[in-house]
Amino acid sequence: MVASFLFVRLSTLRITPAGVEIRNYPQASRLVPLAEADHFVPAERVGTFSFLRPPTAVLVLTDATRVPVRCIGEPEAGYGVEALNARLAVLRGA
Repeated sequence: MVASFLFVRLSTLRITPAGVEIRNYPQASRLVPLAEADHFVPAERVGTFSFLRPPTAVLVLTDATRVPVRCIGEPEAGYGVEALNARLAVLRGA
């Protein structure tokens, strides 16, 4: 349980005009081009102690592929799924 909080804390997310850069610690960074990123949704919490797990999200791509995102805070967007979706909309010019 402590490891999940540590991994979330050490993970990063950046949304730039180039794309969405996701680093789910301890994995390497992954850059998803902005044209392929559709929207963020909250990740479902499952299991007996799901209420103890830190909040995470999922990036849904235009081809319906889902990419887990441990960090739901971004320096330019703020915190939360709504803020991440708003940042995507701003960068797309919508």
